[in-house]
Amino acid sequence: MHSTLPTLIPFERPLVIFDLETTGLIPGEDRTVEIAYQKIAPSGEVLAGVRRINPGRSIPKDATAVHGITNEDVATAPTFAQLCYELWSIFEGADVGGFNVYGYDLPFLRAEFALVGKSFDYSNRKILDAKFIFHKFAPRDIVSQRNLGAACKEYCGEIHTSAHTAEGDVAVTVRVLEKQLERHPEFRSWEAISELLGRKKVEDVSTSPHRSGTLF
Repeated sequence: MHSTLPTLIPFERPLVIFDLETTGLIPGEDRTVEIAYQKIAPSGEVLAGVRRINPGRSIPKDATAVHGITNEDVATAPTFAQLCYELWSIFEGADVGGFNVYGYDLPFLRAEFALVGKSFDYSNRKILDAKFIFHKFAPRDIVSQRNLGAACKEYCGEIHTSAHTAEGDVAVTVRVLEKQLERHPEFRSWEAISELLGRKKVEDVSTSPHRSGTLF
């Protein structure tokens, strides 16, 4: 697999585009049942993975209705604690991205790591969130949808047929981000992206210590 993202915005280190499916919406209270990611190297090469996770509790029916994952699907899956080393290794030394990752997936992942005693500090990571770019240009009315499916249709000209599967959402998000940066060259710098997210300028990771915790 290969991504064109490193040709569209400077990569100083890998970028992990990821998505979570969960038992609910509250970080630290609800739990993750699936994580998928594409880890994009500065060369454009992609390492992709998806993991089902046993949340240690029953999955509410309304959550299953969204992502289709049942209690039976995760009954024999490893817990987050059992996958902690593997997942930490994926994110260690990488920037992050996704669709609504800044407002949802990152706080949720931070809470999951906190429950196993790890401090997942992403304050000095660059964050590429396709939702913020989409919402910058999407209509603001009560009729138009502003979700990943709508972004896929706008930027890729296709229907998102695998919505709310973590693996499908990640694959579509990468394609949407590529098309967004092709169409909107004004966002081909991390300074512009940080300003769009309302963040202070992220430190240059090449000259500052990485503060996301020690790798086990």
